[in-house]
Amino acid sequence: MKRLVQLLVFTIAFTFTCISYAGIANTLHNMSTSGAGTIKATSETEICVFCHIPHNAQAGRPLWNHDMPATGYTMYTSEYLTRAGYTVPTALGAPTAPGQIAAGTLSRHCLSCHDGTVAVGAVYMVRGTILGNSLIAMSGVTTMPTTATGYIGTNLTKHHPVGIVYNAAITIAFGSGSRTIELISGPTSTDMKLYAIGTSSYVECSSCHDPHIQNTKFLRDTDGATFAAKISNTCSACHIKTGWSESIHLSSGTAYSGSAVGTTFGSSTISSLVCMNCHRTHKGEGVPYLLRQAEETTCFQGASSVTTETACHGSSATATTNRIQTVITRTYKHPTTTIWGVHTNLDVLYPTAALKGLQWSDSRHAECVDCHNPHRANNTPARVGTASWYPTTVDSTSNQTAKSGALTGVTGVKPTWPAIWTVPTTFTTQESSTYEYQICFKCHSYWALRDGDGITTYTTASGATVTDQSMEFNPNNYSAHPVVVTLDDKTGGYAPKPLTAAQMSAPWATNVGKQTMYCSDCHGSDNEAGGVSGDPKGPHGSTYKYMLKGTGRYWPTKSDGSLWTLNTTDASNTALFCKNCHPIYDGSWGSWKNNVHSRQCGYKHRNVPCVVCHIAVPHGSKRSRLIGYSTDLSPYNYNGNSLKQTGFAKASGPFNYSKSNCSYPAGVCHGSQSPPAGGYDP
Repeated sequence: MKRLVQLLVFTIAFTFTCISYAGIANTLHNMSTSGAGTIKATSETEICVFCHIPHNAQAGRPLWNHDMPATGYTMYTSEYLTRAGYTVPTALGAPTAPGQIAAGTLSRHCLSCHDGTVAVGAVYMVRGTILGNSLIAMSGVTTMPTTATGYIGTNLTKHHPVGIVYNAAITIAFGSGSRTIELISGPTSTDMKLYAIGTSSYVECSSCHDPHIQNTKFLRDTDGATFAAKISNTCSACHIKTGWSESIHLSSGTAYSGSAVGTTFGSSTISSLVCMNCHRTHKGEGVPYLLRQAEETTCFQGASSVTTETACHGSSATATTNRIQTVITRTYKHPTTTIWGVHTNLDVLYPTAALKGLQWSDSRHAECVDCHNPHRANNTPARVGTASWYPTTVDSTSNQTAKSGALTGVTGVKPTWPAIWTVPTTFTTQESSTYEYQICFKCHSYWALRDGDGITTYTTASGATVTDQSMEFNPNNYSAHPVVVTLDDKTGGYAPKPLTAAQMSAPWATNVGKQTMYCSDCHGSDNEAGGVSGDPKGPHGSTYKYMLKGTGRYWPTKSDGSLWTLNTTDASNTALFCKNCHPIYDGSWGSWKNNVHSRQCGYKHRNVPCVVCHIAVPHGSKRSRLIGYSTDLSPYNYNGNSLKQTGFAKASGPFNYSKSNCSYPAGVCHGSQSPPAGGYDP
């Protein structure tokens, strides 16, 4: 019986030894003479001795044998984690006794080879012999070479955080809405492993990797059919991104045109690469968010090594409507490719944080993720008629971002509307914007401009001074384009609030006063009407000032720099931006759409520039019909001296205007007039 028990124990021990041995024998972690890799011993035949020893183990676990690194590490951190209140480790724990671990100990074990500071053959004991200063002799290397695939170094900022507590309970509060830290509450998947220390669980290198598994990159996942699938399974074992199931980045079957992506990942479509399109868990260039490349370059090239691949948003000649890079470099654009290293996550919550907020004074930027949420964006069109530059139908909710899949889940700000023509200084941050303008206002309002009168000192490539658009679109103003509310719902001004149907072009001529519009109905790329062969829709970049789009793209001057006038040739000129929506003069009918524009007066009105009466920034005005007074400041008063009026009152209809509706200084036009019964606008 004694011999039988001994035989049984030996058999079990031998069996488990063979299983463990077989698991690691054919991996790169077999650094004995039988190893398959290039980093291997010259004479040592034992496999486990490089990490473990059954007796006389050193500090750490399990039964640790390798010398530990003494060098400090530069740890991963991000504004997202710190602003969310997440505990970010400042160092990796070092054990002081056998069997002991602290947060980061297990990762320090791995780094004892992978950080390149400790010799690969530096172990405590081999078969009962303490090596001391001696090393296991290795073939051609002492420490891990910096050129090795597995080299990590001591700077961990480009690698997934380790030694970090796993805390799924954190919630980030916005003024409206909130979001979690987007971690699964308690991952039970075999694709990852947490380590309990005290009352908390921690993520370590071995949470994702099992050094004993003969697998691609030693990932714990054994189910993924490709390398890309294994990584995706590993990521999704912890991370759960809101809206990801509807994202175009999960469903797109578009493939990378080069062979390198398929060779590396075992698949080549966006949907099959999943997280790996944008992220690298190790050695990502886009610090700190584990992006494959820095900022917008990640969007341009994805998992490819060049931006000319077809799958993403680069400059490939064979790409379709995804070619953002081709338009974002044009003369008039958001500064996506010209300002680097300024964007920080959650910066909408901290607009005035020095060098980490949104202020134009020191933090101006417009990265792709300021306007798009790559985990939630989908390709639901904003408008009916996706092959045109302009909508074919509009309604009272047409300004909602819910109708534009590309803008789904983007943060924004909602102003508290003050009195007429007053800069809003109080805002509610939006976890997920309801309206497109809330996204735009993150930068084009006091939230980032910090200027109390609405006219800043900043200028753009268009040469115009930047103004506060939340002031301009304030519903309490006498007039504004219906970006925020319908014209009928404007609280400012007086009847009639909208123009007549005859003064509008399709689709705005139907249900006039009951529609809203996007900022991007006026601002966008050059050729949005080109369908799949044209420019991607949206205000990414343009060769035209102010990124004006449509059939007419020039305001307040013509292409030659001269001012538009009420000359019939000008009024019917399709290059006039206003003509996109407003048929000021219809040559086929030989008619004007209001009698102010049609007044002969010795042809004086025919030769009057539009900006003599109307403000040059046509977002909104404290007077009806976007009228400006001579007292207005530039840039509303074009060049500071174009506006001439001193009083204006809106008529009851487009053909009911008389001299009394307008007042001018003596000697200018028809001079001062007695105002109508209601008086002039302020």
